[in-house]
Amino acid sequence: MTDAELPDGISSDAAKQWPSRELIDSYLGGHHELFSWRPGEVVEIDGEAAQAAARQYRDVLGQYASGVTVITTVQGGTPIGMTCQSFTSVSLDPPLVAFLPQKSSRAFAAIRQTRKFCVNILAADQTEISNAFASRAEDKFAGVEWDLTATGTPRLEGTVGWVDCTVQDVHEAGDHYLVIGKVEGLGEGNTDKPLLFHQGRYRTAE
Repeated sequence: MTDAELPDGISSDAAKQWPSRELIDSYLGGHHELFSWRPGEVVEIDGEAAQAAARQYRDVLGQYASGVTVITTVQGGTPIGMTCQSFTSVSLDPPLVAFLPQKSSRAFAAIRQTRKFCVNILAADQTEISNAFASRAEDKFAGVEWDLTATGTPRLEGTVGWVDCTVQDVHEAGDHYLVIGKVEGLGEGNTDKPLLFHQGRYRTAE
């Protein structure tokens, strides 16, 4: 920037009088770091101690291998979906399942309105689908084959299984929601090789 481009009242050697980067960071509370926890989920952590604790939490909990799902719904005629690692069965009688989306999830905002969703349990060869639905792409369904369940939610082709649900309860859980779904229908896919997630990476059962 030349002297002619400087705003009025700012001298050419003004930068020499600015506080150091370290001092500015200490005043603002330290550096901010983004932590990837689950596919498609990024959390901002502020402060060195908090970052160290978050790394340990992520590393230890990352030892637990899980399956990978895509949770879908339809809102206003538009299919919507998100990748979700935190899915589990809850009850056999009555049949209930649960998943935990981030509070900031736009896909879950749609599910909360429609009150219905389908859990698509991904197969070992569907990493690209997982990445697509974990992204911020406008059309996550581009190139993906799917049809509708009895409740009108998208069921993806090629999965190991699917569970069609209506929302029964939603509870706050820190920076996530705990969503309880009542199972309305379910079925197995045409493959028995699931996609897994372990230590921040995709894995297979083999």
